[in-house]
Amino acid sequence: MLHGSVRADSLGTFGRVYPVQEPSMLEAIQEKLKGWAEGDRLAQMEDEYRSRVIASINHPSGLLIPKAQQAASHYFDPTIITTEDIRGADGELVIPAGQAINPLDQMPLTKSLLFIDGEDAAQVAWLQQRLKLEPRAVPVLVAGSWLQLRQRLERPVYFDQQGFMTGRLGVRAVPSRVYQEDRRIRIDEVAL
Repeated sequence: MLHGSVRADSLGTFGRVYPVQEPSMLEAIQEKLKGWAEGDRLAQMEDEYRSRVIASINHPSGLLIPKAQQAASHYFDPTIITTEDIRGADGELVIPAGQAINPLDQMPLTKSLLFIDGEDAAQVAWLQQRLKLEPRAVPVLVAGSWLQLRQRLERPVYFDQQGFMTGRLGVRAVPSRVYQEDRRIRIDEVAL
């Protein structure tokens, strides 16, 4: 590694100097925006953007999860094994390395999660029937408008954005009922 001081000096001008001919990009952008503002184009662009944002909130991009072709069940075991000691704020050992921890022991899943494609009328009908049997169940969409379904059901409806829940739990097809069985999560795929 080299160490030393760095110096910068003006060495003067050598040769002919020409004025800058290109327009300032900042000025060009400001002129364009000014023209759009005067012609209502800017307001139109803002309205279009606002409409796209509201539409994407009310009807997010769906996940590509297939419709269940046959009834099937599988399990997800949330148990983790610690790779290092976990210590408390005062340095006391809370969990030693190598210990298996199942979050369901501390926070059981007390309600079923019902995953459906909200754009499939048969799956929406299945959800409505299932909610009569399990009124505390939680509807989770993988596609469709959560807002429209929420208004139709008159209850909260959730959307699995970016497949976080389906990916973590291993939901492979919809409709699926996800619930706790002993110390594991059971995923029942329902063929309609």
